[in-house]
Amino acid sequence: MRILLKNLRHGKIKLAAESLDDLWHLQHVVEPGDIITSSTWRRERRKSDKTRPERLEKRRVILSLKVEKAEFYKHANLLKILGTIVDGEDIGKHHSFNLGPGSVITVTKKWKPHLIRRIQNAVRSSRKPRVLLVVLDDSSAELALVRQYGLEELGTIFFHGRGKRYPVESSGEEEFFSKLAKAINDVIARSGVQKSIVAGPGFTKERFAEFLRDKFLELHQKIEIDSVSSGGRAGLYEVVRRGTVERVSKYDRLSYETLLVERLMGEIAKSGLATYGKDEIRRAASLGSIKKLLVADKLLRSGQVETVLEEVRKTKGDVVIISTEHDAGKQLLALGGLGALLRFRI
Repeated sequence: MRILLKNLRHGKIKLAAESLDDLWHLQHVVEPGDIITSSTWRRERRKSDKTRPERLEKRRVILSLKVEKAEFYKHANLLKILGTIVDGEDIGKHHSFNLGPGSVITVTKKWKPHLIRRIQNAVRSSRKPRVLLVVLDDSSAELALVRQYGLEELGTIFFHGRGKRYPVESSGEEEFFSKLAKAINDVIARSGVQKSIVAGPGFTKERFAEFLRDKFLELHQKIEIDSVSSGGRAGLYEVVRRGTVERVSKYDRLSYETLLVERLMGEIAKSGLATYGKDEIRRAASLGSIKKLLVADKLLRSGQVETVLEEVRKTKGDVVIISTEHDAGKQLLALGGLGALLRFRI
């Protein structure tokens, strides 16, 4: 994410979305009633005497929409913003912006502090290295990209048989390793990955590292080996929980959010310095007891917790927005979307 223009006196921030993560952040920044200005394609119908009107070619125009809703499609690399045109051609008609990486938009609104911080975090996070996770055992390898909203699972390579994306025709370990190395290089080239973590139970990961040192030396220098207790999807999330991603990338939102939710769950389990639920959170906020307030992003968009957020900030508490795209966020959502780590028991 890049900030191209910031004029809070007039409520305007111009942003350049550079990645899928940026589109995800924008989904949570853009709210109904905001004014969004961007370049888009529009085509008019020409009135004529014919039964079916002629259609003009699409042309590029600048429009401003009053937002009705924003929809994020992570598998299509797309953020769709729908609304009514308030400036430009065809005022009053409905239109939608289809935004992808590389899109530039201006958002005009009354900016809330947590949304300003979200943009600042997106800008900082865009400067950090992207990380690929590979969890490997003696039967398969699972690949996933670490995104700011969670893990983007890329698919499985099976030792015997065929994977979803990268087929393995031979049962030989060397050919399996070769296919896996090429798949990793493919992801690195396509997604700008700077570091890969190869983890797994047993010794298959060490044999793979030796294979890379002999056959793919440049790739070997980009990987870090770690141990987990299981393979597959469970192994991917174990790598995240262990904090390995955070250590490798120096700052990683997914690891940070996961560790916070795990700490919350641990404190709740032992009746320690934590609470959850709207009524309990409101009471803790009114007493100045909240050290960190964890808020599920879906709850934040509902606009029901603004008063509590401001109360927590007034008492010098931190507000952390947790993505519900990953498992830790779903855990928080199951608690009602609000959880707090406390300074003292109430």
